[in-house]
Amino acid sequence: MKKITSVSLLLLLVAVTTTSCTQKTSGSKIVYKDNPLATNPSNPNNPNTPTTPNSPGGCADGVPRNGVSSCYYSNLPRLVFSGAGTYGPTYWSSKNNLPSSISQNQFRTDATFAVRLKPTYPLANEASRQGRICSPYTSTNFSKIKVWVMLRRSIDSIGEVQELTADVNSYSNTARFSVPGGTTQPYILEVIGVNTDHRCQAVYGSLPASDKAACAAGTKYFDIPVNGTSNVTECVAFKMDFATDDTYDLPN
Repeated sequence: MKKITSVSLLLLLVAVTTTSCTQKTSGSKIVYKDNPLATNPSNPNNPNTPTTPNSPGGCADGVPRNGVSSCYYSNLPRLVFSGAGTYGPTYWSSKNNLPSSISQNQFRTDATFAVRLKPTYPLANEASRQGRICSPYTSTNFSKIKVWVMLRRSIDSIGEVQELTADVNSYSNTARFSVPGGTTQPYILEVIGVNTDHRCQAVYGSLPASDKAACAAGTKYFDIPVNGTSNVTECVAFKMDFATDDTYDLPN
């Protein structure tokens, strides 16, 4: 009788093992055999959906791509700029201004490169990339920014330029670059201009009627004002996100 009980228990264990939900790993992605929805990044309410790198929230707003399990990149440093912020010079470059913790290899791609930004107010007495101190008294004297970003190959001195515009604390439009071929090296992302609506504020003096109308419509951007009498001046700050072939896409 004891022998029959043991056999029955063994058969029961085998049955439970073969019918229970199993999982396997494929690279960094977890695949649940009996729950295909668990690997679907567009199903954020599923508790089995794995989180992804580079995003504390698990890339909740990332757009899934076939065969991709990594979030878009949001690990670039927060950038702080003071005036004059005119168009043309290189204010920041992924080639020369990345912290050592970030690899140039994340800028490799075959066909897709998309960028967006989110501006914020600078902190009091924060240092800008131009070596000035951000004034605590004028840190909120702007509400919009326009940023020119360029993507180029390492063998080129110039590349495609696109504009990003955004309200403070809101995401900008998404710039989608036409990735030039002919290289296996990481691409270079650069900020080559920063303008704001600082001068739309009455504190910065009178403007022509046409500029006032454009300011009122929210379509006018100027150079960042510079306080020339001390080291304390106006500043802006923003963070950039970007997506490549190897990541979820940015939202439109």
